[in-house]
Amino acid sequence: MHTKKMHSAIIILVSLALVIAVSLTSYATDMQNNNPEMPPPNFTVAFIGDSGWEAGFEAVLNLMKDEGVDLVLHQGDLAYSSNASGFFGKIDTILGTDFPYLASIGNHDTGSWPSNCGRANGCYANFLTARMAANGIVPDDPDLDDEKYAVTYQGLRIVFIGQNGNLEEFAQFLNDQLPVDDKAWKICSMHRTQKELQVGDKSSQMGWDVFHNCFNVGAIVATAHEHSYSRTRTLINPETQTVDAVCPDADAVCLDNGKSFVFVSGLGGEEGRIDAQSRCLPTTFPYGCNQEWASIYTSSQGANFGALFITFHVDGDPYKARGYFKDIDGVVADEFTITLNSNEPPATATPTATATATPTATVDPTEYPWHILFPFIR
Repeated sequence: MHTKKMHSAIIILVSLALVIAVSLTSYATDMQNNNPEMPPPNFTVAFIGDSGWEAGFEAVLNLMKDEGVDLVLHQGDLAYSSNASGFFGKIDTILGTDFPYLASIGNHDTGSWPSNCGRANGCYANFLTARMAANGIVPDDPDLDDEKYAVTYQGLRIVFIGQNGNLEEFAQFLNDQLPVDDKAWKICSMHRTQKELQVGDKSSQMGWDVFHNCFNVGAIVATAHEHSYSRTRTLINPETQTVDAVCPDADAVCLDNGKSFVFVSGLGGEEGRIDAQSRCLPTTFPYGCNQEWASIYTSSQGANFGALFITFHVDGDPYKARGYFKDIDGVVADEFTITLNSNEPPATATPTATATATPTATVDPTEYPWHILFPFIR
């Protein structure tokens, strides 16, 4: 009788262990699917375009160094003079030889972009591939000659597309590389844009599908080409520039499936070239057109070279970021917050005093919730 009870107890314990093991596996999978990797706290990314590689670019590189950036994303038009080695030489000197620096191709980069470009000063694709390898960044495809690639780095999903290929192919690539159902930070990086999504005299050159596919998944849209800075409010339709009625604030944007914002950061340093505002006048806030513009900084506003900085995972919140455009004179021309996966606008009400409630027992969300499997455990 004693032996039978012991056998029964062993069977119960083994069964319980199996249940726990299955539950742990299920819980871990669920946590992984619903809680993707997030950027580390206060992770700062600089966005620039249209830089050249001379004194203006050096000044912007020093600005980015002073701001303590962790990553640079360059939206095309790099050295202009087809001097890839000179361009990356400036980066090596100021930011460091292995500093993570990634780029989209610009219209002035085409001759020096392919890995077999044959230029005496090197090819951009080869420099970028080496830079990724030095930082343990693995692109979806090591061949960048097709002007498109995607990476995941420090909790950011970043997709780069070009401007010389089939626009439908670029749109499909964005669709393939940007998952809809996760809750991660996503960035679309491209050089050119559409006429309605910049405030200068550039024409529409990318087509609307690429923008819709970025907006469908709540990806930040980074562009350049126009030599100025501009940023939209939260939009729910890039083609019609429709401002999100739920999150309309110029200084607080929201990201979610179907909503995002677009910016042009084209003040990277090309000598003698800062464009004026010619669309959506007046030159002061609130601007014209559909009042979609949150911030505009061009020669009409006295702009100088600079960069857009976005710091992810701020204030202890992995779903919050803070952005600002700063020029080499120290002028901060734009400041705003970003809330990821938000169907509601950021809270702005002044908090009121409330009675202190008696604290109750809580469960660490990073640990397995034993109370669900065993309600008697607290």
